[in-house]
Amino acid sequence: MAFEAAAVVISQYFGHSPAAQQALHDYLDLAFSSGEYEKNPEKLTEGIHEPSQLQARSAAFRSLVLEAYDYRCSASRLRYITPDYRYLVEAAHLVPFAESQDDHPTNGLALTPNLHWAMDNHLIAPGPDYHWHLSPAIDALVPDNRWLCELDGKPLILPRDSQWHPATEALEWRLANLQR
Repeated sequence: MAFEAAAVVISQYFGHSPAAQQALHDYLDLAFSSGEYEKNPEKLTEGIHEPSQLQARSAAFRSLVLEAYDYRCSASRLRYITPDYRYLVEAAHLVPFAESQDDHPTNGLALTPNLHWAMDNHLIAPGPDYHWHLSPAIDALVPDNRWLCELDGKPLILPRDSQWHPATEALEWRLANLQR
């Protein structure tokens, strides 16, 4: 019903511009699809059958992960939200989506961009012990590496609600793929 109401408003106010109508309809499709995934996160582990599902699932994954972590980095504890609701953290997959097709929030963490990069490059890993692990490839004697070395052995910041805690299998995968 909400989708139909929005379609009427778009038609009424943007009837003169087919391009604007199409852009708004595309946006609505994404918003409503993403909302359906947010209400039913178990669907985020199912395979993708249409390209349009990818964008909606990605948006739902981001929203659910960031909200679960209260917009706080799981490693650094940093949390910053601008007045216009932009966040410092990103939703990071534990097992890469390309490998797992899994957008369930338990396959994700909230990380700052630099720590997301470090995890994706297998320099740091959250383990099934809920602590951060450092790749042995990181030279602790190099001063520029201090920011990574300080994470080694530190506990992960976890969501308050245990249903959103990282999946053990995903943490095991991440630790097993730490750069050696």
